[in-house]
Amino acid sequence: MLEQFRPTFLISASDCAVRPARFAPDQVIPHPVAADGTIYGQVFPVRDSQNIEIHYYTLWDRDCGRMQHPLDVEHVSVIVKNDEGQDATALYWYAGAHENTACEISSGGRAAAIDAQHQGPKVWSSSGKHAMYLRKSMCNHGCGADSCEDAQELAQIGRVVNLGEPGTPANGALWTSSSQWTLSSKMDTDFPAELIARLDATSGESVITLRGSSSIRGTIQGSGTVLNAGGVGAQHTSAALDTANGHTSRSLGKASRATGRWLKGARDAVLGKTSTQKN
Repeated sequence: MLEQFRPTFLISASDCAVRPARFAPDQVIPHPVAADGTIYGQVFPVRDSQNIEIHYYTLWDRDCGRMQHPLDVEHVSVIVKNDEGQDATALYWYAGAHENTACEISSGGRAAAIDAQHQGPKVWSSSGKHAMYLRKSMCNHGCGADSCEDAQELAQIGRVVNLGEPGTPANGALWTSSSQWTLSSKMDTDFPAELIARLDATSGESVITLRGSSSIRGTIQGSGTVLNAGGVGAQHTSAALDTANGHTSRSLGKASRATGRWLKGARDAVLGKTSTQKN
């Protein structure tokens, strides 16, 4: 199943993290050993059905986009109908993008909408942030930092590495439950009943945004431009303040010296007058 529905990942050629990383087995703390394009996977049954859910993870040694941080977890997932005696058929696909943030633009669609009923779809990964998109055109609808323009197909490096289940890791993936990243929180279902109902209500060609507010994303996208301009403005402001401080210091220095000279002159005049009166 992991191999049959493995997506084709398109990764930015200029991504500063290069490729998804392979992590050392049998370590409690995630330790990246090579940015070699390893893909990790997870398979588990869907409750009260014969369907199964499959997750595919790109694990990175860092997020090197805006608001950088070490370690990064992104994923796509699929519900597969697995009736006995019939070919496994994908029903729905999900792509996580900026999950659980104000910029969230995670998307989903019926498998037929992206021609991924019997094999994995193409999935675009944004440069630096690694957010996942089922359509390239959705990539620039985020908060202004996502770009998929120079994406290249990620070469398949070995088989998908099975992570096992939360609390029961496979292949030495003890680091799945580490608090240093969000991997364990993404190992639960992506397809609650209300989400499947939304996907069932779409047309056969639709991929829709499942979570997040377009107005909030638009505000942040605009703020991103202001943020970048603000950085330049802050530099100019700092330079202006330095210049103003310099002028002010020099002016105060001159005033202080002038005042000192006036006081000295006044003192000398008073002393001179006193001396004349005594004489």
